[in-house]
Amino acid sequence: MVKVLSFALLSLATAISSVTALDQPGQFRRLGACPNMGCVFPPDSARFIAGSKFDVRVEVHAENVQPNNKYTLSIQKLGSNGKENKNNLKPVDFTSFAKVQPNAQEAWDFTYVKDAAQFWKKKDGDKNATTPVNVASTAWRQVSIKEPGTYKVTLKYDNGKKTEALWTVDPVPKKRKAKNVILFIGDGMTTAMITAARLISKPHSSGHYLKRMHMDQFPVLGHVMTHSMDSLITDSANSASAYNTGHKSSANALGVYPDSSASPFDDPKQELLAELLRRRSKKMGGRGGVGIVSTAEIQDATPAAVFSHTRNRDTKDVIVDQMIHGDNPVVPDVILGGGGKYFHSNNGGKSLNGTNYYETFRKEHGYKVIHDKDALLNYKSKDPLLGIFHSGNMDVWLDRNVYKSNLNKTDSDPTGSDAPALNQPNLDQMVIKGLEVLDKRYRKEGWFMMAEAASVDKMMHPMDYDRSLADLLEMDNTIGKTKEWLKRNKLDKDTLIVVTADHGHSFDVYGSVDTQLFNSVAEGQDSEKKHSIGTYENSGWPSYVDADGDGFPDKWDVRYTLASGTAGFPAHKENFQVSVNGTFIPAIAQGTSHHHYKEYVANPESAGINKESTLAGDQSVGVHSLQDVPLFAMGPGSEAFAGIMDNTEVFHKIADALGLGN
Repeated sequence: MVKVLSFALLSLATAISSVTALDQPGQFRRLGACPNMGCVFPPDSARFIAGSKFDVRVEVHAENVQPNNKYTLSIQKLGSNGKENKNNLKPVDFTSFAKVQPNAQEAWDFTYVKDAAQFWKKKDGDKNATTPVNVASTAWRQVSIKEPGTYKVTLKYDNGKKTEALWTVDPVPKKRKAKNVILFIGDGMTTAMITAARLISKPHSSGHYLKRMHMDQFPVLGHVMTHSMDSLITDSANSASAYNTGHKSSANALGVYPDSSASPFDDPKQELLAELLRRRSKKMGGRGGVGIVSTAEIQDATPAAVFSHTRNRDTKDVIVDQMIHGDNPVVPDVILGGGGKYFHSNNGGKSLNGTNYYETFRKEHGYKVIHDKDALLNYKSKDPLLGIFHSGNMDVWLDRNVYKSNLNKTDSDPTGSDAPALNQPNLDQMVIKGLEVLDKRYRKEGWFMMAEAASVDKMMHPMDYDRSLADLLEMDNTIGKTKEWLKRNKLDKDTLIVVTADHGHSFDVYGSVDTQLFNSVAEGQDSEKKHSIGTYENSGWPSYVDADGDGFPDKWDVRYTLASGTAGFPAHKENFQVSVNGTFIPAIAQGTSHHHYKEYVANPESAGINKESTLAGDQSVGVHSLQDVPLFAMGPGSEAFAGIMDNTEVFHKIADALGLGN
């Protein structure tokens, strides 16, 4: 893979000065990765595996007038140095090159805002705050380039204007390195969170840890840059999509380059890792197995990125259908998580066209459908497994295992009954059972599993740090049990394990808190309450102890806790203590507002130090952050993951290990 990466970077670097348009400053764009009025998707700097399939779309824009619908698209393979020279192939018509007929030319219009001033006027109902754009567009579907190299794609439009894009096509590896790959994603996980989780769960003496986390023991450490195609801060959809396609995208997009059309399902698609694995050549092992495990809704951004193509991550009813009815459906062998309300139309059900997808999965593909922990643990067959254990996101580890009475507060049964889901499995139980099924179905060919600890992120948003760190510890314990299972089943030498995050939060710890002193001070006396915060030599150590050795603190409601926080948050009150009665709710919508949108204030039912918002008033929870996220790797092919890398490179390294491409 080192040679493949060097080839790609060298080819791109030598051509960059002649073509590449640098990202322009500013917060709002007419359309992501479209630097002028002519748009090419995939855009500049796109990178492909030889033989992978992708869609191409061009758009010609015109503001307030109709666009010129006379335009051409050509492609030229550049020399080995990435530059044009006399030995290059000449530019050729794209349709002739791709041997794919384009769709009929389309026309539509859309609007956008040019800056923050217009954005807020639009939110307040000003219909004149947007700029109208008319579009002429053409799309080519299921394109494939099998010859490695650097290609220059040129859109000529408006009587002489042009947009150029460089595409790099990597050669296919000569042999696969790993038979199996497990990708663990701690959604939103950062190095600071891992440090805090280690502190509250592992014994230490004189400042030395006597035990380490399972992640700590991986031999390869890297860091991943998480930027989106058109913004410095990413969301979980396009960041997870980068891991599954090798392409950057925009917020909310899964497996596509977002175009400007109204439909979320006609955007140019990128072939997914799981789709490539399903059609892998016999030389590289043939069709491989696919498993998806998440503590979120299985239609949520990170798990959906394994099998879905949509501009809008919130089209969850269609996302369920895409699992088995998409253009090239992945039809995963293992699907375990939440999201039951999108499988049925019973009480609170939101399935597509009222379809009973539990029955559809069972009848059309032979899935065993289960809904609780006992059924999961007792499952011994090799049939494909669909386990949906909650109507929405699964409850977090802290409520499933410590504050269990909180489970009774919602009608969360995955089949739509009025009952709560009281018998949900833990992440390790889902992962191990998923591995058992994959091993039975694809022991010879190999398999890929994505396993997500979703609520590291989902609890970090409302600043419920205890619940977030508990789910991080659950993932770490799952990693340890996975390594044991692989070794016990003689698969450890054949399996690459990658552990990372899709993005970060700005969480960190800056000291400790004596909650006894904190609680003794009356509400409103913030300056006095802050005397309970110890920093530097006064920070000491927190009270958490793991006496039973299960990898979690025995008690979460302790005297000495962590002084921690984030940088981007709404107005709220902070008391540095576990929220015993359920997820912390930092802010609520104020009763009256002169705006057309909701404005949020600190939850009056919470107690603690007042924290003024660092965000706009329409934000009710914390937001993602910029920092690189950690990556840990072990097993065959793991050496490629050392160092700093772009999130798209994670896909290419996994694909190289599995021998994907044609």
